Amino acid sequence: MGTTAGVGRSRRALWIAAAVLVPAVLAGIGLLWVRPAPEGPGPEDRAAATAPASSAALPTAATEPPPAVTADRSGVERLLAEAPLLFDGESAQLRPVTADTVRRLGGMLEVMPDVPVRLVGHTADLPGPAERALRLSRERAEAVEAALVAAGIEPHRISVDGVGEAGPLGTPEASRRVEVLLG
Repeated sequence: MGTTAGVGRSRRALWIAAAVLVPAVLAGIGLLWVRPAPEGPGPEDRAAATAPASSAALPTAATEPPPAVTADRSGVERLLAEAPLLFDGESAQLRPVTADTVRRLGGMLEVMPDVPVRLVGHTADLPGPAERALRLSRERAEAVEAALVAAGIEPHRISVDGVGEAGPLGTPEASRRVEVLLG
C-alpha cells in the first residue's frame, strides 16, 4: 500500500512540475502569453474566484499571440523595428537582447515554414581594409543564422550575406546590424 501511495505522489509532482515548467518555457520563446483580464466582472472572474489558487495563477494558452508578436510578415517587421539585431563595435557575438530577439524571431518563423529567410550583415566605421568589414558583416549574419538554427529553423531556409559598410543607417551604432529579409 505504501508503494502505491508513493507512485501517486510522484505522478502528482510530475504533473505539477510539467504544469509550471512547460508554460514557462513556451512563454520564454514567445509562444504562450497570459490572457489579459476582462474589463468588468464576468463568468471567467466568478470561475477564477472559485478555482484553486494554484490553477488560477497559471498562464493560459490562447488561440492567437498578442498583437505585438503576431507570427506573420508584419509581426516580424514590428519585432525587428522594436528590437533590431545590433552588435557591439568589432564583434560578431550576439548581445543578450539581440539573442532574445533572435529566439523570438525563431518562434515566429517556425509557424511560417515555407518562408525563406535572408540575413544581411552590416558594419560601420571599422578601421582597416574593406575585406575586413565584409568578413565581420558576414560573421554577424552567420551568428544570427546559428541562433535561428538552434531555435529550430531548418538551415536550408536561411541564406547569409555580408555587405560590409554598404547601406549605413544614420549612426555607426545603428549600422552594426543584421537585416532579416523574408522571401
